[in-house]
Amino acid sequence: MGKMWGLKSICVVRKREGAEGEALYKEMQELGATVVVNDEEIMEKGFGERVKEWTNGGRESLNLALNCVGGDAGMAPAKTLDAGGTMVTYGAMSKSPLRVGAGMLIFKDLRFVGFWVSKWGDRFPDEKEKTIDEVLGLIRDARFKDVPMVEVLWSYETKKEELLDAVQGTLEGFRKGKGIFKFGDT
Repeated sequence: MGKMWGLKSICVVRKREGAEGEALYKEMQELGATVVVNDEEIMEKGFGERVKEWTNGGRESLNLALNCVGGDAGMAPAKTLDAGGTMVTYGAMSKSPLRVGAGMLIFKDLRFVGFWVSKWGDRFPDEKEKTIDEVLGLIRDARFKDVPMVEVLWSYETKKEELLDAVQGTLEGFRKGKGIFKFGDT
């Protein structure tokens, strides 16, 4: 959606080797990412210099980072933010805390905030409805490409092991799409 709004983005994904990694980079670019890097690249010394290359020598501002990971990898994008920028955390997949250095707060004046979409929807139901209508409109107009999904049938005939494997797959990280339970006769 950011690309539709004229925004540039740096997408950080987990490292995958070979053809799988290449396919993921291509998929993220098709979804709208301006640049795609992996979680190891963002931690490398000199990553800030690469960011300058992507931001016209640092003349284009970098004011927002979105974090669904947490931990040290989640903090890496904050280091690339311009003074006064904001890091929004909406997930904690690493189950590790964010460690914010005092320099980020004092010298760069960065803001660190959390976002929970369910709470936002409860607080702003009119905005939630407006947002859903806008996204549905984009889908109807074929302007919105959703992420790949893997359907898992859940019915009386589904074996317990199939359901457990589907859930376990979400915990291991590498999947061909988001796992979606499709309920049959239950």
